[in-house]
Amino acid sequence: MKELMMAAVLALSPVSTPTTVKVYFSADQEIPGKVVAVERKAPHGGVARFAVEQLIKGPTQAEKRRGLHSELTGRIRGRSDCGADFQLKIRSGTATLRFCRTVWGSGVGGDARALHSIDATLRQFPSIKKVITLAKDGRCLFDETDAGTSCITGHE
Repeated sequence: MKELMMAAVLALSPVSTPTTVKVYFSADQEIPGKVVAVERKAPHGGVARFAVEQLIKGPTQAEKRRGLHSELTGRIRGRSDCGADFQLKIRSGTATLRFCRTVWGSGVGGDARALHSIDATLRQFPSIKKVITLAKDGRCLFDETDAGTSCITGHE
């Protein structure tokens, strides 16, 4: 009965057209804040999740020839503790992105570029005012301080 009801809901739901989202890739090895937006067509309603997936996937070959890159591509490794690369929750204007696999850093500049790309990619959505990016262990991603909470508190 439950499957029949679900099938009815899916059958009656309007077919959604793809939504264009932006993915912000790094454009310079030296300047952590320099990102360039590229467009992708999200095939489903989970546009924020799709945008982060595309950030992890990285730029197309044509975009790479333009000098764009993602600090996340190829740096997410190991076993997932949630069945995916990440979890994304959006509540009261705050997007909390927690990686479920280990994210390997690439040094201070690369780590800053990764965080800036994530922030820019998620803040394109009007409902997101703040982004918190967490590592698999729940600490702020790339935060090596004792507390590991600088992305939450804004203090190191």
